[in-house]
Formats: sequence, structure tokens, C-alpha cells
Amino acid sequence: KDLGYTIESDGSYTVTSADGLMNVAELVNGGKTDINITLDKDIDLTGKGWTPIGTNYENRYKGTFDGRGHTIKGLTVTTNDQFVGLFGYLDRAGTVKNVVMEDIQITSNHVLMSGNTGGVVGSSWGTIENCSVSGSVSGTNCVGGVVGGQKAGSIIGCSSSATVKGTRYVGGVAGEKQGTMIACYATGDVTLEIDSQRDLSGGGLVGFNGGNGVLACYATGNVTSTGSSTGNVHIFGLLGDNYTTVTACYWKNNQERGYNTAPESMKVDGTYVTWQKAVDAMNRALQNAGSEWRYELNGALPTLRKQ
Repeated sequence: KDLGYTIESDGSYTVTSADGLMNVAELVNGGKTDINITLDKDIDLTGKGWTPIGTNYENRYKGTFDGRGHTIKGLTVTTNDQFVGLFGYLDRAGTVKNVVMEDIQITSNHVLMSGNTGGVVGSSWGTIENCSVSGSVSGTNCVGGVVGGQKAGSIIGCSSSATVKGTRYVGGVAGEKQGTMIACYATGDVTLEIDSQRDLSGGGLVGFNGGNGVLACYATGNVTSTGSSTGNVHIFGLLGDNYTTVTACYWKNNQERGYNTAPESMKVDGTYVTWQKAVDAMNRALQNAGSEWRYELNGALPTLRKQ
């Protein structure tokens, strides 16, 4: 029987079909949490039921997943589970890189304030690099186009055009960020669906921004809210609520304020601050930080490339 994957001499798994990706997800969720996985072809999950790779803390993914630039299309899941995405729970030792998520439809109705829903990873303690997302992501507590809750680690060179909706911490790239974010951007709309009396935040890039800094990122999707709360509600164009350093970041959307504390982000107004000036400033900051990532402005909005 063709399992849709091959096992290489070094013990890694090379995936060649949608069934193969689902089969390696079963392997990880069955206990093989540290296997390395690479994609050999584009994958179409349209019409397939999806269970995230690493559904919880006990089977959190500890290996390296390399999409090699391939596309995973049509991932669709509606669930009440706690950790939802292509990956549910990514360990500190885990890495997800070089994958394009296209036309995803993710909905999590987890009822507790511990839900984490993202297009690539639900809850991440590891590394997410060079991943992009389109489609829609909807959840409750921590909801983001790329990652729902980043508890540690890094997000580098990632982007999302997905529409994102959630009820507490909601952002275009990350709902909650406690690690490092470098050279990421979001162009999808963000909606904070208020149905709680707790403190809430929504931002075009990140909902709740803590941990380490944010470097050379931008957001353009509109940020709106529905409902009401007696708690503190922070809704801004870039970061909903911010508690860390921000360097060379920009936004252009319906919100006049990028976030509520640090002055190192600017709104692109098209006159004093243009996208070309933003690109120049972001690239200087990336170069000064020793990053291999750079922005290019070949169309209406900047895109990323790795040197």
C-alpha cells in the first residue's frame, strides 16, 4: 500500500500526497513527535478531514517540517479542540518553515480561555520561518493568521492575507506574541468579536504583544470589533496591546494609531511616510540586526525575500 510518504536513510519522512501528510500527522500524534518531515509536492487537502500535527502538549511536535516552498491547499477544520492549525502544538525544539498555506478554512470553538488557533501553528514555543497563509482563521482566545499563541521562540519572514476573527487576543500574524517577530506582515482584515468582560486586544499584526521585540513588520488589514465589554479593550492598526520594543514597523488601515505605547512605528500616509521610505527603513533595521531578510517594493505593497 502506498502510504504517501517515503522514509529516507536518515530517518526523515518525505511526503508525496495529501494522504501521506495525514499519515505522518497520525504518526506524530501517535508518539513519533521528533521525526523530520519534508514536502516533495504541492498538497491538496480539499475535502479531507484534518487533524493538526501535534494535537496537545503530550504529542507536541519536536522535529523540523520543511515545506521546501510547496503549497498546502484547502486545509479545512471545524473543531472544539484547544490547539488548532496545520500544527497544533509546536515544541521549543520544533521548526516549521518554507510552506505556503492556501485557501485554508479554520474554525475553533474552544470554550475556555486557553484556546490557540493559527493558520500554521496553534500554540508555538519553537521557530516558524518563511510561511504564508491565505483564507480564514476563526477562534476564541488567541487567534492569528500564522500563529495563534506564540509563547516563545521566533516568527521570521512570515505573512498572512487571511481574514482573522477571535474573542480575546486577535492579530493578522499572531494573536499573542511572547517571543521574537522579525520581517513579518499581514494584509487581511482582523475582527475582535467581543463576548467577554476580560481585557481584550486586536491588532493588524499582533493582538497582545509581549516578550521580545518586533522588528521590521507591517500591517494593512482593517481592524474592527463587534460587541461590548466592561474590561479594557485595545484595538489598534498594528499592535493591539504592546509591552515590548518595536523597531521600524508600519501600518496603513482604518486605525489612526499603530499601538498605544512606543513611538517606533508610523502610519504610511502616502506623503510624508511612503511605502518606499518604509521599505528603506525596514531594510536598514534588518541589515543592522544581521538578518538575511529584505523587503522589495515591486507592486503596491512590500514583499519579502531572503538573501
